[in-house]
Amino acid sequence: MYIKTKTYNLTVSEFRRLISADYFKRMKWFFIILIIFLLFNVFLVFFYNEAFWQILIPLLILVYLTAIPWMVSSKGQSKLNFMSRYCEIDEDFFTVFYEDGSIVKLKFDHFIKAIKRSEYYFFYITNNQFHYLPLAALETEQDIHRLDLFLKGKQLIKLW
Repeated sequence: MYIKTKTYNLTVSEFRRLISADYFKRMKWFFIILIIFLLFNVFLVFFYNEAFWQILIPLLILVYLTAIPWMVSSKGQSKLNFMSRYCEIDEDFFTVFYEDGSIVKLKFDHFIKAIKRSEYYFFYITNNQFHYLPLAALETEQDIHRLDLFLKGKQLIKLW
C-alpha cells in the first residue's frame, strides 16, 4: 500500500477550531456533570436561600474550562504546523514533507490511535499531540477506503 496526498495547509483559524472541537469532545462528560452541579446549586440558592458563592464558584470553573481552547495561542506553536505539506503513507511509515524541505518520518508503531472525523484524520502520538490529515488531501475515495482498512488492520481505529 502506498498513498500520496495532495499538498494541504493548516491555517491558524482551522487549528483553533480543531483544538476546540477535540477539547470539547474529550471534556463532554465533565461539562455535563459540572452543569448539573451548577443547576443543583442554583436550585439551592433560589429555593432554600443558600449562599450565593455556591453558584459563583462552579460558574467560574465552567467559564475557565470553556475558555481554555481560546487561550491556546498559535504563537507558541511550531511554524511547521502552518506550512504547506504533503504526506506519503506506506505499510511502515507516515512521512510528512514540508514546503521548506523538512521531513518528518514516523513509524506507525509510534501512533497510539487514529481518529477519523467527517473531514479529517487525527493520528495521535500522545494523548495531546497529533498529526492532522484532511480527507480532501487524499486523491480518491479508494485511497480513503484503503487507509481506513490499513488503520483498522493496525488497530489504530477501533473496530467497535
